[in-house]
Amino acid sequence: MQINPDQKREQMEEISGTEEYLPVSEAAEELGSTHLRILMLIREGALKGKQEGDEWLVTRESLDCFQKHGGDLRVQAGCRTSCGGNCGSHG
Repeated sequence: MQINPDQKREQMEEISGTEEYLPVSEAAEELGSTHLRILMLIREGALKGKQEGDEWLVTRESLDCFQKHGGDLRVQAGCRTSCGGNCGSHG
């Protein structure tokens, strides 16, 4: 039985609690990038993510921030630390 992407997203949200997470493959698609690049961005701290079982997940908030700030890692790091997610760019 194959699970469609919407069902998978709902399951990931249930696993992660209140914060919305999406699979790395979906994040890569949204950014027009690759699975490997998304994993590298998580490692660099540009995206917030975690591993659940054998799958990596990215927070919706960090992905939105990354897109809003055009991928500038310095801006995102400053934004995350100074605004606490309240700058209007996180949702």
